[in-house]
Amino acid sequence: MSIAETPGGKLWRALQDLDDSVWIFQASTTELLDEISLFGERSKNPTFWHEAHGSEAETHTRAVKRKVFNCTSALMALVDHARHFQRATPVSGYDERLKADFSTPGLHDFLKSLRNYNVHWRIAQTNWVIEHDLKVHSRETRFRVSKAELLMWDGWTASAKDFIARASDTVDVYDVFSTYRKHVQSFYAWHHGSVLDQFHAVLRPYLDYKRIYEGLLKKYNWNLVLSHVPKTANPFQYLRQYLPQHQVERLLIYDHRSDEQVDALVHMLDMEDFCDPPLREKLLALFRQSPA
Repeated sequence: MSIAETPGGKLWRALQDLDDSVWIFQASTTELLDEISLFGERSKNPTFWHEAHGSEAETHTRAVKRKVFNCTSALMALVDHARHFQRATPVSGYDERLKADFSTPGLHDFLKSLRNYNVHWRIAQTNWVIEHDLKVHSRETRFRVSKAELLMWDGWTASAKDFIARASDTVDVYDVFSTYRKHVQSFYAWHHGSVLDQFHAVLRPYLDYKRIYEGLLKKYNWNLVLSHVPKTANPFQYLRQYLPQHQVERLLIYDHRSDEQVDALVHMLDMEDFCDPPLREKLLALFRQSPA
C-alpha cells in the first residue's frame, strides 16, 4: 500500500481538495469584484461611451453576469465538498461555528438559490448604476439585480425570499459577494486549523512517511547531480536555482566556502536528516575547491 492510501494520506488529500474548492470560490469572487471595479474605473473615461468603440458597457455587463454565474457555481461546489468532508471526517464544533460565521440572515440560502436561478431559469440580469455624491465629490459604480426580476422565478427558498424582501428595490452584487467571501474566509480558516488540531494523530504518521520518502528522493537526486558536476564548477552559480533570495543572502553571511556554509546550505535544503557523510563530503569538496 502506498503512503497516500494510509488513513492520514487520504485525509490529507481530502483536506487539500477542500482547500482547492475554497481557493476556486475565492478566486471567482475576486474576479467578479475586480470586474465591477474595472467597469467603474474605465467608465470615467469619456471614450468608454463612444459608439465607435462598440458597446464597452455591454461587454463589461456580460462579463459581470458570467462571473456571477461562476461564483454561484463555485459556491455550491464548495458547499457540497464541505458536506462530504464533514460526513467522512466530523470536526467538533462544526455546526456551531458554521452558524456563527455565516451570520448574515438568509444570505447563504439566497446565493444557493441564485445558483439554481442561473442554472434552471436564466442568467440573472445585472444592471449597472453610477452614483454621484456631489457633497463629497464621490463616484461609485454598482451592479444590481432588481427584486422584480428575481421574484419572477418561483424556486426561491423561504429564507432566500426573506433575504430578497429585506432588500430595497435591488440586490447589490458587490455587497452580497464581498460579505459572503468574508464568511467563507473566517469559517474555512477555522475549519482547516481544527482539522490539523483534532486529527493530528491520523496525519502525523503519513506526513512523517512523506518527509522520509521525499528526503530520500532528494538525497538520491543530489548524489546524482554532485557526481556529474565538473570539478571546476562554481557552486554559487547555482544557488538561485534552489534557494529563494532571502536564503541566498543568509547563506552568504557565513565564512566563504567554509564547512559552516555547507552545513547551512544543507539545513536550508531541508536535508539534515538525509545528508550522510559521503554526500556531505561531495558538497564540501565542491565548496573547498579554489575558484577558477
